[in-house]
Amino acid sequence: MAALFCYIYFIVLTVIGFYLVYKPFGVISAPFDKSLKMRCTGTELLLIFIFATGLIGLMPVLSIRLAVLEVLCIIGIYKTRNKPVYSFPIILFFIFILWEIWGLSYTPSLEFGVRMILKYIYPLLLALFASSIVRDKEIILKSVLSARWVAAFTIFIWFVPILLPLFAGVFWNRAALATHYITMSMISLALFLYSNKKTKNLFFFVIFSLPCFIWVFRTDIMGLVVALSAFSLIKYRLKAVPIVILLGVLSVAALFYIPSIKAKMYINPDAVSLNDFLTGNVDENNINTSGRGPVWDDCRSWFYEGHELIGSGTGRVQKYMYTEAIGWRRGGQIHNDFLVLMCDNGIIGLSLYLLSVAGIFVHCIYIYHCKRYSTVLRMCVLVAGSSLLGVVVTMYSDNTLSYSMATLSYPWSLYGMALGLKQKEDYEIQ
Repeated sequence: MAALFCYIYFIVLTVIGFYLVYKPFGVISAPFDKSLKMRCTGTELLLIFIFATGLIGLMPVLSIRLAVLEVLCIIGIYKTRNKPVYSFPIILFFIFILWEIWGLSYTPSLEFGVRMILKYIYPLLLALFASSIVRDKEIILKSVLSARWVAAFTIFIWFVPILLPLFAGVFWNRAALATHYITMSMISLALFLYSNKKTKNLFFFVIFSLPCFIWVFRTDIMGLVVALSAFSLIKYRLKAVPIVILLGVLSVAALFYIPSIKAKMYINPDAVSLNDFLTGNVDENNINTSGRGPVWDDCRSWFYEGHELIGSGTGRVQKYMYTEAIGWRRGGQIHNDFLVLMCDNGIIGLSLYLLSVAGIFVHCIYIYHCKRYSTVLRMCVLVAGSSLLGVVVTMYSDNTLSYSMATLSYPWSLYGMALGLKQKEDYEIQ
């Protein structure tokens, strides 16, 4: 029955998406005042719709849904009168995609290689679509507020167990949601700083920051701390160093003084102390990798060592996990997207990916400190840069790339929105 509902939701969402992309105009309520209406183009409505419904994964048809969204982005880019904005980090990511495509020439599985590229390309397509659409700050505000209400609804569902069966397979799993909440936390923190509704936005910041601690998801706790540090660095630059150090100290303290985190971090938590950590005497065999350590070692040995520069071909790790692995490994993930990049495409692939991310972060710092830009634009890059770093960090020990519809696509699309609004404001300044 749950699968049937997912198919129905998929059909409805797909029909709405194609209806909006070909719709000339529509009217929706304004971001902060529902009594006011604003007239939007169909593609603007589609962008808001995609941004608001990214948490609706629909597990039985997840791959098809992702493909449909990519098609909608391409149609939307083609239909809009504005061209996408190609910043230097975007160009770097195009080079990364070309390297991924080159990886198909020596991969043992073209099918898994193409599937990997489709996962990498969705955040890029959404960013390009957003950069070609957004020319008004109201579209950004409407998008983030709509997405935040949907995210808040998912928290309500997960913490009211009686509702879970009603939405089985509809929303993403807890791991993807916790990573998604990093972006929602940064949105709420930015709105706390720049809007008049301080109490409301502080409340949202707190409720989006709590799940990773309640669920004891170490990866997302680390991602949240990095996002907060990046938020401080973008806003205050070098003045943020004390804040970053404080966040680092609090993170280390949490590893040893919050029992649930320490118990999940170490196999034998009583055998390690803060002093051991500070002096570098922690036994690596006591670190709990939830069974991932042996898989990481094997993949590194088989697919990375010996061809460190170019890897073993795009999709090689996925082919192993889905068709060659035996026992509990088969059909799973290795929970380390950085290692997947290294094994598939080598140091070159990983470096190109990280360079594009670093480029976006630096570009966000630059735009934020250009006082000639509007508050909404500066707020947008503040969220985009900080949440991107926080989400990318989770790739170290999770399947963030597989969750890209709910995770990586949000910071990327915010960056795309910022590029579009920046182009308009640059034109007006001239």
